[in-house]
Amino acid sequence: MAEQYKVRWFREDDIPYFIQGLNVDLWDEYTEDVFKWKFRDDPYNLGFTPIAVVEHKPTGKPVAFNSFLPIQVRCLDTVFTAVQGCDGFVDREHRRRGLFQMTLRFLAQELKGGPPELLLGFNLIEAAGAAHKAGSEYTYDLLKCVIEEPQIRHLQSESNVDLEQIRVEEYHEHYEAWASRIEVFHIHRSMPYLRWRIKKNPVRNYTAYRVIDSGKDAGYIVIDLFKEDGGITMTLADYTPGLLEKHLPIIISELSHLHPDVTRVEFNAKMGCELHLKAADCLFASTPLYKVIMMAIHNSRQISGSVYRDGVEVSDVNKWHITNSDIF
Repeated sequence: MAEQYKVRWFREDDIPYFIQGLNVDLWDEYTEDVFKWKFRDDPYNLGFTPIAVVEHKPTGKPVAFNSFLPIQVRCLDTVFTAVQGCDGFVDREHRRRGLFQMTLRFLAQELKGGPPELLLGFNLIEAAGAAHKAGSEYTYDLLKCVIEEPQIRHLQSESNVDLEQIRVEEYHEHYEAWASRIEVFHIHRSMPYLRWRIKKNPVRNYTAYRVIDSGKDAGYIVIDLFKEDGGITMTLADYTPGLLEKHLPIIISELSHLHPDVTRVEFNAKMGCELHLKAADCLFASTPLYKVIMMAIHNSRQISGSVYRDGVEVSDVNKWHITNSDIF
């Protein structure tokens, strides 16, 4: 049935179909403001809207969308462009026809000359198989770690750790302090990017804190608060690598004193990593959430289930620092 469909890039007249479909299948509050923020204001934009659209030829209507948000990946002084798979859906009457795979093959063909060098996707487990069939490689699994009242109140509260609210400019300075010396791949938090992601975000409301351990800087923690299921959930959205492994219970205790109405705390962690084990020790419950996939596009290649760039295996789970606010 593939001959009944064609894939093309997004047009302005697709916006109503895109927003309506996302609010049916994925979001509760997707608006044109969210669309403009994500695909017009992104400082790493490609100069066009990188959303693959599957059009049903007999009717001329768009029936599937797959979005690819431009990002920059950094490791020490190396910075390169990638795209992150994000908002997408297939109309229910057109599912199970390989349309999602069609969008990924279209992406690889259209962008094979760059500048994006690879696709990075955080796929819900039930959807990851389709990406794999279309040529993406499985890399690692992310868990959702959650703790709720009353366990939150039982975490350690007496310590030498203090939190001080900081501006986005100070947040960026703390980021640069670790990014220039820790050899891990991560989403590049340039100053324009942080202003876009943190200050201009129409959905999330982030607050950044400097973490002080015995009078010395220990890094930063960024949180997001939102109402959910009759309570308030605090997401640990971003943090210095290694910070939570060392100070998780103390930091949550300090944050709960600053935000006493919080009834739930959550963050993501790589399965089996030190942070996952630390969360379990602190009575966090964990459930599988995302299967991370990667696909080589330009200046990268796939060999035996792994993805390489300049001879470096970028799909190695141990080489990445990913936090909740990196996932769109």
